[in-house]
Amino acid sequence: MKTLQLLLVFLFLIPLNKGFAESGGPLKPLQAAYDVNYYNLDLTIDHLSQTIDGSLLCRVEIMESIDTLLLDLDDPFTVDSVLFRKNGGNFSTTTFTHADAKIYIDIPEEVATGDLISAQIFYNGPPRVASNPPWGVGFVWEETSTGDPWIGVACEDEGADIWWPCKDHPTDEPDSMHMSFTVQDPLICVSNGQYLGSVTNLNGTSTYNWFVSTPINNYNVSIYAAEFMLIEDNYMSTIGDSIPFRFWVLPEAYNTAVEHMDVFQAEFDFLESICGPFPFGTDKHGWAHAPYWGMEHQTIIAYGHDFTTNYYGYDYIHYHELAHEWWGNMITAKDWADVWIHEGMATYTEALYVEHLLGMEMYHQFMDGKRPSNTHQQPLAPYGNLTTSEGFALNPYNRGASVLHTLRYHLGDEWFFELFERWAYPDSTDFDNTNGRLCRILSTEDMKDQAEEVTGIELDPFWDVFFREASFPELLVVRGNDETTFTWETENNVLLDVDIPVRVNGVDQIVEMTAGQGSALFTPGDDLEIDPKQWILMAPPTIITSTAGAISEVAAYRLEQNYPNPFKHSTTMRFAIPETEFVTLQVFDIYGNVVAELINEKRNSGSHEVLFDGSALPGGTYFYRLHAGDFMRTRRIVLIE
Repeated sequence: MKTLQLLLVFLFLIPLNKGFAESGGPLKPLQAAYDVNYYNLDLTIDHLSQTIDGSLLCRVEIMESIDTLLLDLDDPFTVDSVLFRKNGGNFSTTTFTHADAKIYIDIPEEVATGDLISAQIFYNGPPRVASNPPWGVGFVWEETSTGDPWIGVACEDEGADIWWPCKDHPTDEPDSMHMSFTVQDPLICVSNGQYLGSVTNLNGTSTYNWFVSTPINNYNVSIYAAEFMLIEDNYMSTIGDSIPFRFWVLPEAYNTAVEHMDVFQAEFDFLESICGPFPFGTDKHGWAHAPYWGMEHQTIIAYGHDFTTNYYGYDYIHYHELAHEWWGNMITAKDWADVWIHEGMATYTEALYVEHLLGMEMYHQFMDGKRPSNTHQQPLAPYGNLTTSEGFALNPYNRGASVLHTLRYHLGDEWFFELFERWAYPDSTDFDNTNGRLCRILSTEDMKDQAEEVTGIELDPFWDVFFREASFPELLVVRGNDETTFTWETENNVLLDVDIPVRVNGVDQIVEMTAGQGSALFTPGDDLEIDPKQWILMAPPTIITSTAGAISEVAAYRLEQNYPNPFKHSTTMRFAIPETEFVTLQVFDIYGNVVAELINEKRNSGSHEVLFDGSALPGGTYFYRLHAGDFMRTRRIVLIE
């Protein structure tokens, strides 16, 4: 049973949807060799047969010479033919292979760095059907309450290749995109970007044309088709630009939607006030009444929330998905390991809106409800390349928001709110994003570098602990006769410099921490409360009371990080237990196998240390776990050969 529990830690390493080619992961060399600058998607969507038929034109710039253009496309489709051209030449047919959700397109002539090549893929077939939209994968073929067709698509989990050919990786976005969708009359098909008009065909269908004038990540490309009614308005942005507001709603909800527009407007106003101007004002702020709860599709938010507000007084779906226009669409995570940039930032803007609407007390109530448990076995932003499912397994919503909550405390409001807007708009005098030049793909390290540039504060310790370590930092508090000392303990012995808010005898104070240490003239007789408002995302503090310099009692269980770590040959592990009881201390490999049993006996209350000799083991990552009574704690160690 213990082995099984540890194995669960590593389940995130295994792709969850074996039937799909997951989005993200390591970028394949063939795809690293080119940069997409334009897509043109032309599809006929038949809701009766639940099929699509059309083409995708892809134009890319060659970064390194290749003889094969690799794109992603789901297996259910049949690829009929592929056309190819180099630079401004003529299109000609070329050979290809479509297998294992990949299209390998043969480049029939030599290409060099800087060449522009285009491929047009003609394909058709029944797309997968989404099982649980918007989180399921595939098309959504539904009916409205009046029995009319209602069409959407969900692809964040696996990327746009489940319905059109693309380079399915977050590191690349087209500079612009044109889309044409043909649907049966009287359906209206809406999509991202600017509406270029429609054409009524002679066969009972109409073609709707759209153009995205700025970069767009592929999972945000979407369509909605239904017998919509349009609510049309324009909004004056904070920088004086007129932004089209376009809301496509089902007829039966039209009057309700009109009455709800004030809620949407207030949410839009607030997000502009804290994040900077709406990023896609040249295109539109749009949403479509969708057959699923919600999704942040760029400039055409999916909305299925029935025009309601939550306990805090805002429309959660509209607000959260609108926040993604800044955090996810304008600023896109470079890897799914960095997805907190999307979800943590968007979730934290909700907390700020609660503060705006209801004050600080309710802000803290909101954040207390978002505080995650200290049970993660991976960092919030691990190094490496993750797939979508691996990234979302990191709890980027609440955990990301909680780290931002702690960062706000660490920086102070003045610097934090300046940084929040500068993350979106680096130049405080330049808010013009009309050509998409401020759309950026950023990593966790990029966010740190920008934060240091804005604030002038060295943030390596904060980032190393809160973004790069799996468990929360632990605070060791020793209460002596004359003073109380505070020590940060972290997985990798980072000298964390986050000061400690305390309340002593009812008075709020700050304990300054330098190189992981701090002290204050509090005695055991003082009433001490640590971090009373829960600003810091940390494990419950361990408090030890000492008398005349000697520790008289252990007030809580504690398993410290081994030292040194990483280590060669041997390392020391320290722990404390508040009462005499049976203790086990074991070391596991990454597969959950016990490789060493260091303690398996009754131990007296107090502090203990054990020397672990790992010289017989191969180098790598291991875990050690203390089990005493109901207490169980696991830490990671790294053995260097």
